[in-house]
Amino acid sequence: MENFSKRNIFKVPENYFEQLPDQILEKKKPKALHYYLSGMAAAAVVVIGFFMFQGNETITTSNNYQVDLNEEVEYYIESGVWNVEDVLSLADNPNELLDNITEEEWSNQTWVDEGLLENEIFY
Repeated sequence: MENFSKRNIFKVPENYFEQLPDQILEKKKPKALHYYLSGMAAAAVVVIGFFMFQGNETITTSNNYQVDLNEEVEYYIESGVWNVEDVLSLADNPNELLDNITEEEWSNQTWVDEGLLENEIFY
């Protein structure tokens, strides 16, 4: 080992360390742009998917809530907890509700003779 010279056998090119940061940044720039664009595309997909699923769930939740509410109201009426006055007091427009119920009831009636006298129909 003592026979080997102690001089530096490696030679560094001129301005190597001054140009090194610029060379590294040039190599990284296309990858950074690629990652940035990929990230933006992924974020757009997530946002669009969120709003699509959120909108569908809101409609479904609203419909399920109305169905559950109708079933609960029918249960209270059938079990005798609520009477006619209670149901009408909950309505925004009780006269319209009564008209709808009356129309539905009368439309389901089957008449034997269309020529029934007015005094034969029981109110």
